[in-house]
Amino acid sequence: MYHHKGRLCSVHANYTPQTWTSDIRAAKAAHIDAFALNTGFGLQHTTDSLSDAFAAAESLDFKLFFSFDYTNTTYGNNGYGRWPQSEITRLLNEYIVHEAYFRTPYKGSSRPLVSTFEGFEATADWVGIKEDVDEDIVFIPAWTSVDPVSASKIRSIDGLMSWDAWPGGTNDMSTSDDEAYRAVLDSSGKDKLYIMPVSPWLYANLPAFGKNVVSRGDDLWYVRWQQVLTLDPAPDFVGIISWNDYGQSHYVGPLHGEIGMGMLMDAGAPFDYVAGMPHDGWRALLPYLIEQYKAGSEGERKKVEIEEELLSVWYRLSPAKACEDGGTTGNTEESDQMILGPGEVLEDKVFYSALLEEGANVSVVIGGESGAAGWTNTPESGRGVYHGSVDMGDREGEVVVMLSRNGDIFREMRGKSIELQENCPLNQTNWNAWVGVGNATDRALQVGNGVGGTPQPGQSWLGILIVVGLLIWG
Repeated sequence: MYHHKGRLCSVHANYTPQTWTSDIRAAKAAHIDAFALNTGFGLQHTTDSLSDAFAAAESLDFKLFFSFDYTNTTYGNNGYGRWPQSEITRLLNEYIVHEAYFRTPYKGSSRPLVSTFEGFEATADWVGIKEDVDEDIVFIPAWTSVDPVSASKIRSIDGLMSWDAWPGGTNDMSTSDDEAYRAVLDSSGKDKLYIMPVSPWLYANLPAFGKNVVSRGDDLWYVRWQQVLTLDPAPDFVGIISWNDYGQSHYVGPLHGEIGMGMLMDAGAPFDYVAGMPHDGWRALLPYLIEQYKAGSEGERKKVEIEEELLSVWYRLSPAKACEDGGTTGNTEESDQMILGPGEVLEDKVFYSALLEEGANVSVVIGGESGAAGWTNTPESGRGVYHGSVDMGDREGEVVVMLSRNGDIFREMRGKSIELQENCPLNQTNWNAWVGVGNATDRALQVGNGVGGTPQPGQSWLGILIVVGLLIWG
């Protein structure tokens, strides 16, 4: 399983109060409960960014919590690596009392949630941190660099988060890692919690960090959410990776051109593989999927309302062999897996998911040329999320995906053109995905009330958490 690790760079320096406000509104509309602020020690602008983020969250009844990042190394004098114990204690005591800090019921009280990205070498610090923080916290780190058995033996934890959100090589995503985490946590007999990771894609071409890799995205967004809904027992939280990690192409938040471009250029990216590549369409299905997850039982899930039928479509803008691969690999040496070409890992297809009250026909036209299309996955009851894909073949031109019933088209997505040469910057393939939505009034892309609020002690709680970068994983 490919595991993210390495250097980091700052993304928050260009975030304004208005940026935080617009992002939080979009997250609430998608029924997301909280942002995990992935925060590295020693970064410039962190103080101002935290202040702006918490102010915006409080004004919109949204929640935030810290994920302390231990993997940051000095990069342009921006960060210094391992967090000092005293600094974590100071920040927690300053912010856990904030109205916008995320809390969860745990062992009879409402407690602030705290996480990390790595930092297994600093496990001893957390004994002192938990003693010195002014109130009891729920500590759920992501120590995916070690196996779940070793991580679960650390007494200071109240649970674990996995960072294994992508399949290795040409394999489909499985729940084997989730089941391993759940098993060791449940065997402790101490009510340990599990945060299950979900991510739609992974492509990073960041030479400054020695990273030029792609993982199999393709059907991943659909498949992983079905795994969330069928894992037994259900995960206590779902962590979406990520909101604004433009450098690794798994952002589901909106594009902020100057922020994404600046981060890529600072990391030495050979071209801007984020500009003009929106991922908002992946967010379109989240309100329904999240409410399905929170409903719990199959019977309750059937009651989740479909407010609007939706169509989400994603694909790459050129087939694998149209351009040079740019030195990108599937798998890496550090993952101890066979190195593959990116064209072996990713399929040249147009993928689509639709939220439907009942069955419908799907058709795909590329450059005016139709091809056979259908559903590879359908909900058992006929109501819910349908999924499918079609081969690009040698077709190029505008992509049009349509849904119809009785010959009447009721949803249409007109997407960016697939081109055999024109979409190859510096004659290199952009392995990022373009994502569109077939309904301009989709409420997941608009301002909404969301769910908000904080559960009270004793309430059951299933939460959707999403990683937002004060740092971006490199």
